[in-house]
Amino acid sequence: MTEKEYFDSQMSSKENGENFDLKALFAKYLKSWKFFLISLVIFLGLAILALQFINTSYNVSSKLLLKNETSNIDASGNNLANNNPFSNSERVNNAIEVLTSVNLMRSVLDTLSLQSRFTVPDAFPPKEIYGSELPFKMVIDTLYPLAYETTLTIKLEGKDSFSITEEFEDSIEGKSTASSDYGYNTYNYGYKIEKPYGVFTLVPNENNTSKDTQFVADFRDIDEMAQDYVKKALSVYVINKDASVINIVLKEKISEKGEDIINTLVEIYGLKSYLATNALALNNVQFIDDRLNTLSTELSEVELNVAQFKTDNELASVEFDANSFAEQEIDYGRKLADSEIELKVLSAIERNLQRGDSESTINSLSVTSPNLIYLIDSYNKLLIDKKSLQRTVPENNPRMIDIKDQLEQLRRNVLGSLSTSKQSLRTTISSIKGRSDQFAEKKQRIPTMQRQLLEISREQGIKENLFLYLLQKREEAALMVGVRNDNFTIIDRAITDFESGSPSKKLFLLVAFLMGLLVPIGFIHLKEGLSTKVKNKKNVEDRISVPVIGEIVHNKTKNNLIEKGEEESPLAQSFRMMRMNLDFMLSKKKVQTVLVTSAIKGEGKTFFSSNLGVALASSSNKVLILELDKHNPELIEALGETKKEYGVSNYLNQNFNTITVNDLLIPVSNNPNLFAIGLGSENIDGLESFNSNRMNILMNQLRNEFDYIIIDSAPIGKLADTLALSKFTDCCIYMVRENHSKLDDLAIIEDVKVNKKFKNPMVVLNDVTSN
Repeated sequence: MTEKEYFDSQMSSKENGENFDLKALFAKYLKSWKFFLISLVIFLGLAILALQFINTSYNVSSKLLLKNETSNIDASGNNLANNNPFSNSERVNNAIEVLTSVNLMRSVLDTLSLQSRFTVPDAFPPKEIYGSELPFKMVIDTLYPLAYETTLTIKLEGKDSFSITEEFEDSIEGKSTASSDYGYNTYNYGYKIEKPYGVFTLVPNENNTSKDTQFVADFRDIDEMAQDYVKKALSVYVINKDASVINIVLKEKISEKGEDIINTLVEIYGLKSYLATNALALNNVQFIDDRLNTLSTELSEVELNVAQFKTDNELASVEFDANSFAEQEIDYGRKLADSEIELKVLSAIERNLQRGDSESTINSLSVTSPNLIYLIDSYNKLLIDKKSLQRTVPENNPRMIDIKDQLEQLRRNVLGSLSTSKQSLRTTISSIKGRSDQFAEKKQRIPTMQRQLLEISREQGIKENLFLYLLQKREEAALMVGVRNDNFTIIDRAITDFESGSPSKKLFLLVAFLMGLLVPIGFIHLKEGLSTKVKNKKNVEDRISVPVIGEIVHNKTKNNLIEKGEEESPLAQSFRMMRMNLDFMLSKKKVQTVLVTSAIKGEGKTFFSSNLGVALASSSNKVLILELDKHNPELIEALGETKKEYGVSNYLNQNFNTITVNDLLIPVSNNPNLFAIGLGSENIDGLESFNSNRMNILMNQLRNEFDYIIIDSAPIGKLADTLALSKFTDCCIYMVRENHSKLDDLAIIEDVKVNKKFKNPMVVLNDVTSN
């Protein structure tokens, strides 16, 4: 990098001070790489160790599809279930509530005999074993409170036998002791073991993969276990609100155990639903039978009422009888008309015969009496014979007389028969009228009887429909009794998602790795935040508006002055850059006198002044370094020269008027352009002397003889002497030393700039160790 590029980067960083310096940040961390390494080793080691004791929990899940409920059909054939828009969601919510009930979980744990927990003794870390990892299964019948303070050691003695040793916790002394009362016992598989702490049986597990022969068992409260599983481990929810699919998820450390719990949960849920449905069906059958008996009696009474009503009113059917009555009424009307016509015909014949009309025949078309018809036909035939005979014989002919006598006799007989027929017709007409009136009366009563019969029939129909409906429902309920039909379908049986391990080992290690990084980072920033020292250039730029014109790197050599042959060293390059920065910053201003100060002692004023003088003198400039720090005059020694008898204090003393500037100058070895003037006597009142006329004469003479004058002054933070030199300086350089200068002392140079106590104040960061 060239000097110009370096200078441009310095200026750019100042102008863009708010930009995040990622490189500097990494450099800060890189300095503490050992701290990071130790932290990573510690946290990763702790994480690996913790994973040995932490059992990972996995998600074991199963899916159920709830079936549609059996439709409820009312008497009119309507589906009652489908009329409820909330039936589906209610059914799903009800299923979720049942599946997450503590009572159901307790039944599951009791069925699987999970009140007992088994481990292998002396295993590290201790781990619960279950299922195929055990050569036996413990079936618990009863547990007593003493069981929760009891620990069993089960040892396999052979293929079919085992031994048990019990230990009971002393609740008062908090110790575990072996009980001589129960001692050491050997049992066979399948034997029912009865102890004061419980009743249980051990049965062999044919599918076991265990190679251990000794196991430790302890007992847990099943009610507390059920509460913990439901509240902390079990989750039942709807996957899709538009579907009746339920997802059951259980967090369990042992995958086989979790699968058994969920499968048993679903099985017992289905069994309980079946038993509840079966009991409901039996109750329905009994209820329907009672209702059928009651309805049968009521229906018989209604049918008897219908029969009695028809009997009392001589009805077979209202419609049929109404039609019959109408037809009979018409028939009787026709008969009445025919009889009346016949009566009129008979009366007309009777009148003709009574008038003595013996020459005309009698019309018998409307006559219905056979005897009368016979007499009329005989009379007409004899009359025709008479008329035929009159053409051939006289009136007094015996044959004629005989025919006349016969006609007379027949006339009397016809009249007699007419009288009888008329009387008979009158009786018939009267009877027909009576019957017709009866049917007319019945016809008028038909609507009333029809309404009464309709009311009775309606009641009969309702009871018949209800009776048939109950018969149908009884058959449905009877078919449900004893037939298991689950209201759900298992989509997925319990399966373990091994990718869902919690805590995840990868995540656990990642968190440990991040903690291993974050703790050092946090410590570094906390230390930096609590630190009162200046750590880097950004600390300075964040607190003051005075420009930082350069950084002086840490001097790794024992030499305080840059010597020949070290021009390419980082320290030499720092001062060369400093010279370039000064030239650029003050290019438009005539800068000849540079005052170097600081807040406190030890921030590198003398070191900077001497090496800046070397850097300026290397470019053929005649440079003078003026020592005006009466409290710590180390300039001449730092330059490697010997102090003269006289110095600035002697020159300013009125008693030494014969001392000239040449008497004060000390040439610096190996550098013909560099000179120095020591302080001289330390007994000097700087504030009084620096404001004297002699000081003005000295500075004017030095300005005329030298290109640059560098004043190594006293710290400005504690003494007012330095302020007296402000009128002689063109530029004030404030020294800040990394990890030495206090942040609060930066306010001094800020005050210098704000109150314009010195011209062109600038800051130099000294002893920089960061890249």
